[in-house]
Amino acid sequence: MRVVIDTNVLISAVIKPKSRMGLIIQCLHQSEYTLVFSPEMLEELVEVYSRPKIQQKYHLDQEALNTIVGVIVTRGDSIVPTTDVNICRDPDDDMLLSLALDGHADYIVSGDGGLLSLSPFQGIPIIKPAEFLNILDK
Repeated sequence: MRVVIDTNVLISAVIKPKSRMGLIIQCLHQSEYTLVFSPEMLEELVEVYSRPKIQQKYHLDQEALNTIVGVIVTRGDSIVPTTDVNICRDPDDDMLLSLALDGHADYIVSGDGGLLSLSPFQGIPIIKPAEFLNILDK
């Protein structure tokens, strides 16, 4: 199963690894799905995780970030999307849609209402993280 996960969901999973969101990373580590990601997404994840405000609030360390990035790179499929999508107010959301199309994703996982309202996007369901975890449980 090929899945694009909104960066905000990944950040939540990284910040709170023992939460339900953290299960998304654990399932990736166990090869229960393939994360379709772009270098740009990975850069955004590292940038947000490394913000001093986030570091201080959640008491994060560099080793945890290195571990998560390693899991993503090892278990995921990095692609550079080329399809031009321009339907969202947020260009980052357009990038996720483009990534899903070019990466032949089975699902897009997001908590963003704007993205969720587009489901399905060109045949690709856009689902909430809890729905994705239910799919993985089956």
